[in-house]
Amino acid sequence: MTRLLDARTSQNKSYSDLGSTTILPANTITPIGVVGLNTAGASGNIRVQFSAIAELRLPEPLTPDTVTTIAIVRGTDLTGTPVAYALYGTGNTVSPIQVVTIIASDYNVPNPSSNELVYTLFLFCTSEATRIGMESFNAIAFSD
Repeated sequence: MTRLLDARTSQNKSYSDLGSTTILPANTITPIGVVGLNTAGASGNIRVQFSAIAELRLPEPLTPDTVTTIAIVRGTDLTGTPVAYALYGTGNTVSPIQVVTIIASDYNVPNPSSNELVYTLFLFCTSEATRIGMESFNAIAFSD
């Protein structure tokens, strides 16, 4: 029978704020959320499910080669284990507002001796962008 181990949220904003001035520098991988999940009492396979969202305002005029990436890593920095990533291109986008999301899972995760699994959410854009809100990172851990 599946057992819920822990559920956590790292949230910078739950709404959009067009007046925000938090800058995402061009070509700079930036951590925007961290969650630590308690895995004490886990037995068998550990599975972790994720959802995350971030909203950016891209510079105008939009260029068709701008790419935004949202990524999840097991650990606190880029040397951790990559779990998932999603790429978003501007392509034929008309609006400078870009919402990026990711839904992912990490399966058969080894239980660390500390009984805490840490995951970090990263954001990257090839153009300087403004982080305008809706930044939320959710994780839920289960075991057999």
